[in-house]
Amino acid sequence: MTIAGEIDLYTAPRLHSELAALLAEGMPARVVIDMSGVEFCDSTGMNVLLSCLRRARERGGELEIADPKPAVRKILQVTGLDSVFTLVEDPDASRPKPALPHN
Repeated sequence: MTIAGEIDLYTAPRLHSELAALLAEGMPARVVIDMSGVEFCDSTGMNVLLSCLRRARERGGELEIADPKPAVRKILQVTGLDSVFTLVEDPDASRPKPALPHN
């Protein structure tokens, strides 16, 4: 999932509903949120991401944040959320690789 712009009090509800719908649809093992286009994320947005991370983990999945801009990365670091979320630089790098057959 790719998101862009600002995540704040006004846009967070839409993000929440989009993520909730994604998590309700058969729950993929890994959800990668490409945040390379996010200029700003306030505490409301962080709470949405945390809520969805909790929901994903309850269902045996994972939610990763990919390529956050420096301003968003700083918020993650200051709040300690950089140790809660899995952060990846390249959204494509965290996609699951095809399983090799076992003999």
